[in-house]
Amino acid sequence: MEFQLTLQAIAVALLTFLLYELWALRKKNSNIVKKPSSSKALIKPKYAPEPPGAWPIIGHLPILVSAKQPHRAFAALAEKHGPAFLLRMGMSPMLIVSSREVAKECYTAKDHVFATRPVTTAGKLMAYDHSVMGFTPFGTYWREIRKIATVELFSARRIGMLKPVRQSEVSLWMKGLHEKWVHNGNSSVSVELKTQLEELTFNLLTQMVAGKRYYGSNVAKADEKMAGLFRHAVQQFNYHLGNSEMYDALPFMAWLDFKGDAKAMKNTQKDLDYIMQTWLDEHRAKADQMRGDAINNTRDFLDVLVMMEKTGQFSSSIKDIDTTIKALALTQLVV
Repeated sequence: MEFQLTLQAIAVALLTFLLYELWALRKKNSNIVKKPSSSKALIKPKYAPEPPGAWPIIGHLPILVSAKQPHRAFAALAEKHGPAFLLRMGMSPMLIVSSREVAKECYTAKDHVFATRPVTTAGKLMAYDHSVMGFTPFGTYWREIRKIATVELFSARRIGMLKPVRQSEVSLWMKGLHEKWVHNGNSSVSVELKTQLEELTFNLLTQMVAGKRYYGSNVAKADEKMAGLFRHAVQQFNYHLGNSEMYDALPFMAWLDFKGDAKAMKNTQKDLDYIMQTWLDEHRAKADQMRGDAINNTRDFLDVLVMMEKTGQFSSSIKDIDTTIKALALTQLVV
């Protein structure tokens, strides 16, 4: 009897929570209609057409899941409802645009409406609560970090200073391929180009961001443990980034975390933060020993950001400089 009462209480609590989530999200996504001061009539908002058949809570997901070819399902909906229509992906509305003209209007005349980014589970749990640039909603913080990235990290002068790093990495990569050829008796050898290019790309990125090599056979012995952790964390980040859509469509699923994905994303963030913090501490220690021209000839992105911190170049609107520096470094590696 007590077990049945407990089960009923859990069911009622879960139903109440689901209904509250639905109400809160509907309220958030609904347009607020205000009475204009110059007229007594209410302005009726214009909505994109919405296909029928949306279910409570899960929206149009069953329609898309049942389609064998989702792209053809989208094409059929566009043919029926026009070049812009609304789908409810779980509890979140999604505008589907399928014509060049409408897309151009969205990103030119209406760009201020579409400039921001949605709040996502992956952005909250793995990207310093949307501090990484690719996840940051439009606003003051986004403008500040974009300015830093554009002026300090990606300027022609800064990229030019890193040219020797790129040349060195490409030379090492080519040398590695040549060694495989020699090891095979100066005859042709099969190479998985995808893996080779992926390793080259990440070595270029980690060298430019922090002066580290974490891929391939030329990893420093002292960096082997950190390199393994970094490779695993980046792999997990990309995996969970591509598998977090369910939590964005049904936000309460992240709270329930049936499959343990939310916990795994938190662990991935913990690993990445440990790596970023270690790099930051190393660069701060190195900056304390730098003098004169060395400050103006810093080698990697973290050197630049640490020097900005030491010379007070960060805007007063940025409250947590540590998180901002780590988020900017992570932006170069995973976005």
